[in-house]
Amino acid sequence: MKLRFTVLVIYFGLIQIFPQQNEYEKFFNNKLNTRTIITEKTTEDVYLLTESIEQEWISSAWQNVSRYTYYYDSSNTNYLTTTEVWDNNQWINETQYWLTFNNNGKVIEEVYKTWVDGGWVNSEKYLYEYDENENTTIETSQYWNSSEWTNSNRTVNTYTGNNITEKLYQQWNVSDWSNVERFQYNYVNNNLTEKLFQQYIMGWNNVELVQNSYDSQNNIIETLYNRWDNNNWFLESKFTNQYSNGNLTIVTLQEGWIDTVWTNLSLQTMNYNSSNLLIEYISQYWHSINGWINQQRWVRTYTPDNKFLEWVTQFWQTTQWENYSRLISTYDANGNETVFAWEMWENSVWQNNAQILYNYTQVSSVEEEFISNPDYSLSQNYPNPFNPSTKISWQSPVGSHQTIKVFDVLGRELETIVDGYYNTGSHSTLYIVNSSLTSGVYFYQLKAGDYFQTKKMIYLK
Repeated sequence: MKLRFTVLVIYFGLIQIFPQQNEYEKFFNNKLNTRTIITEKTTEDVYLLTESIEQEWISSAWQNVSRYTYYYDSSNTNYLTTTEVWDNNQWINETQYWLTFNNNGKVIEEVYKTWVDGGWVNSEKYLYEYDENENTTIETSQYWNSSEWTNSNRTVNTYTGNNITEKLYQQWNVSDWSNVERFQYNYVNNNLTEKLFQQYIMGWNNVELVQNSYDSQNNIIETLYNRWDNNNWFLESKFTNQYSNGNLTIVTLQEGWIDTVWTNLSLQTMNYNSSNLLIEYISQYWHSINGWINQQRWVRTYTPDNKFLEWVTQFWQTTQWENYSRLISTYDANGNETVFAWEMWENSVWQNNAQILYNYTQVSSVEEEFISNPDYSLSQNYPNPFNPSTKISWQSPVGSHQTIKVFDVLGRELETIVDGYYNTGSHSTLYIVNSSLTSGVYFYQLKAGDYFQTKKMIYLK
């Protein structure tokens, strides 16, 4: 793709904070923002987020909490983010987040600074190294000890092709690196079949083994969890998936190994529309006498062009589903999202709770030339750092089943935020974090067929 920047388009966003709730941990799994890939030149607007303000609804009025300001270089790359907090009716500096890139546009250094006694002071630094395939091989974290940067911990990744085969975590011990934990990965036909987790205590010790089984379409049909105890592996739990003809997950069954037999624990059922977008999700739990008991339901609707419109969350109350909360998006005549609202069901009516307001200012456009068969690509989440939500975008050269999963720094899978069939083009999803997550570094990974790509994102609570 060749970019011909002729003008700049600025995007101003006012973000009003959302309460964090677990039922929205996989928010906007299938929200799309698509464009057609052609061989001719096309003009597409570019929007840059320059400011976001978080507010809370207090005493019938919006009260400022924090403000993020984003700075860009000549190629529209975000290299600096500044955070301020509202105190005594004025904005006070809090943190800065600096990025440095190599010639391939990969981040090689991240520096965090805090505002202390009227000046910016170094706090943390992250350094990145890459192999010839642009896979991250070493990630090193450092802290500022008043006069210089000092090593803290690092992750060393080993690959075969683009498949990661080992993730090693180490800590700095006076003058050398000491082993802490590691994950080892095995693949069959590029599908991850085993993930072994070990801890280093006078040598490597087994902790957990996760085993995946696949169908002929490379869908995971079973995930088996084993724990290590008394020098043996013991069954713990398993997840079994069923898929539609379009490789969409329609049923996930969780079972636990109890008294030497598999026992039902939970069941999730998904329904989709003709565009393969999730329109209904139902969760149930197992009762030993009454069988499956309804627990929670999500109902989603979309515009005719597949933009997110409404998401209603309901809970089962004795004999029927009762409303709990809903998310709503509205759009302007150009298809830009203008309002994203969160409402709660109280006294049999929907009550306002929080919202995000978007304002767009177009000052110019970007002329781009596309090739008809671009590669898969995963973009950096935006904004980053973020709280409580961030946008993740990616591009598909062909239609295929695609997933995006979130992992913590130990390589543990936290959740799946994208899971479905996507056509050729550019796509995006809005990720809202689980309320139980703490501030820190997390990873999100795109998987499409044999293609894997992982990027880091930073959540500031």
